[in-house]
Amino acid sequence: MRGVVVAVCLASSTALAQTPPDADKAIAEETSQPAPPANPSPPSPPAKIIASPIRVALDCQEPGRTKTCPSFLLAIIEANPVLISSPRAGADVVVYVNTVEVANTDKVQLRFVGDMPGAPRVIEIEVEIDTRATDDAQRAQVEPSFVRGLALYVAARHPDAVDVKLLAPQGGVRTKEQGSPFGASLSVNGNGSYTNKYRSAGGESVLSLQYIKRDFRMASVSFLNGSLQRQPSLRADDGSIIKLDSNQWSARTGAEVVYSYDDCWSFGASSYHALEDDKAQTRWNSRNRAAVAYNFFAPDDPRGNKLEFFYHAGIALERYNLPNVLGEKFAAYPVHGIDASGSVRHDKIQYGINMESDIQMNRPGRRYQLTASPFVAFQIGAHVDLSLNYSLTKRELPAPDPNSIDPSDYEQISRLSYAEPLAMSGSIGLTIHLDPTNGARNNRMPSI
Repeated sequence: MRGVVVAVCLASSTALAQTPPDADKAIAEETSQPAPPANPSPPSPPAKIIASPIRVALDCQEPGRTKTCPSFLLAIIEANPVLISSPRAGADVVVYVNTVEVANTDKVQLRFVGDMPGAPRVIEIEVEIDTRATDDAQRAQVEPSFVRGLALYVAARHPDAVDVKLLAPQGGVRTKEQGSPFGASLSVNGNGSYTNKYRSAGGESVLSLQYIKRDFRMASVSFLNGSLQRQPSLRADDGSIIKLDSNQWSARTGAEVVYSYDDCWSFGASSYHALEDDKAQTRWNSRNRAAVAYNFFAPDDPRGNKLEFFYHAGIALERYNLPNVLGEKFAAYPVHGIDASGSVRHDKIQYGINMESDIQMNRPGRRYQLTASPFVAFQIGAHVDLSLNYSLTKRELPAPDPNSIDPSDYEQISRLSYAEPLAMSGSIGLTIHLDPTNGARNNRMPSI
């Protein structure tokens, strides 16, 4: 059965000028003088002012890697006289934009939410955008889908402003997987500062290798970072000198594999190893784990929703820089835990949690770390935004032996926070805004 594609055009009010006849062109060439057109075209009438245009608000929840939201979508709105950009206050339609990044493609979901008589309450349209294409090509990819969604709301108020055509579909059916599942990336960055007495420098490199298919993922990641700081020393009351200089470095490498049995169940394994400088907690450590996970949403949910619980178990190996209170310089012990990672969004409400646990299996009271970080974000009506973030970490592990700590080593003492049993942080954000409702924009000199 042949399919059809719906092409929608919003009507424009601009008239086209008539082309001078060919005869007039010939006369003009013979006389080398421009000949006046036989039937002069009247000047184009000014663009019509549309009464009650559709007010569209954009909410770029996950904008992605292109200029689609807000730049391209705002330009499309302004190019159509029947549409007008609007804040949430008084908007006829709110378009929530969420992007899932897949290789060089941004999979964008446009979710239209409106409350207009004769128009649907919710419309969801997905479109793929090539992140390596030009700006014009990317806008051409998203414009038909964006206009198609808005056309239903425009037709509810201005039926004569929408033109619908049915066309034969272009292209064939994809018969086999395209592209390569292999990928790699290298990231290098550095920083530094200099004054006569205070100097610092730092750098980091990350090498990532990936093999990704819809039901299988394999990745290898290697980190290397270091920093140094030079500053004047302190003189204690007893006349001793306390140096405040520091040198830090660490290297970490490992790999992981994940197999998705279906949209809910997945299985994985990982092995990561790290080397650190002589002031850190460990000289080297290794974590090797296997895990099973249950997901409440299908992979790469187009609205960005994710809620996953997984159980992991494995073995940990640690070589300490300082002996602990148990007299250990090395420890090997089994670990397990239950982790959760989730972010669920429904238009104006987003809530989520990140929870991690790592517990020594045979002696749970000796070593464990529990971290919970819930967050909630609300758009309360049209003028109030509220966000709540909280993080709590409870941990227990053998502390370093006090007799092995050098009281004059500032760098060593300043890096013993890993032995603190409790850490908490939180934030509350409240925004009250009264936005202009004329839809006008002006980004000139935002800060003087």
